[in-house]
Amino acid sequence: MLKLIINADDFGLAKGCNEGIIKALKDGIATDTTIMINLEGCLDAVILAKSNGIKRIGLHLNLTCGKPLLPADEVKSLVDETGSFYRRVKLLLPNMDLKEAESELWAQVERFKETGMGLTHLDSHHHIHMYEGLRDIVIDMARQLNVPLRQTDDETRDKIRAKGVRTTEYFTWEFYDNGVSVENLCSILDRYHEGTLEIMSHPAVPDDELSSKSSYSSQRKKELEVLTSEVLKKYIKNKNIQLISFDDLSREVQNG
Repeated sequence: MLKLIINADDFGLAKGCNEGIIKALKDGIATDTTIMINLEGCLDAVILAKSNGIKRIGLHLNLTCGKPLLPADEVKSLVDETGSFYRRVKLLLPNMDLKEAESELWAQVERFKETGMGLTHLDSHHHIHMYEGLRDIVIDMARQLNVPLRQTDDETRDKIRAKGVRTTEYFTWEFYDNGVSVENLCSILDRYHEGTLEIMSHPAVPDDELSSKSSYSSQRKKELEVLTSEVLKKYIKNKNIQLISFDDLSREVQNG
């Protein structure tokens, strides 16, 4: 049997993201979400989650959007002249001091704890934790926090598991941009027959705020439509695909 996690990234990025993600979790097939805890929209996201009975979410570690939680002069290698994170990984990596990056990421963990939400798992914006140096740091963070971590490729999966950290067997980012359709999502699922698979998603109700913060905006509406599609729900049921969360992944390992 295939066990499927669909994670909604970017909780807290904008009100439109928050609204869309909650709808995907409540009315669709999304099973988890991860919050960008350094952004202004994170407070609205937490309030919205709690008001909908959601007590546990993941943390979307972030070094490429908004401003750091630590003072800019403590993380000089991570920010541009305005004190904001570099918006592209290719600008971040050549400048980055790993100790400063680690300090900022732990500050994000501490801010998450202040929300009172339970922590389901870790992943990262623009997949920063797949890059050398940062990967080891984030794997160790997940180990210390005793939570699963998203894997982005076979090499990263093996490194995560070698440290005793839980992750899925498979991961795909093919449900993105031109790949957003019911037909493509069903095609992706047809390739997997057993094990655990995470599919990354970005559902939202696009608004001006989101458009100003992300070039990937209008496509998010289509993602939400797909994730709440009755056709897709029936497909998953007929294929006997089990929707699970990262919490379920943790329980399976503990019980296994």
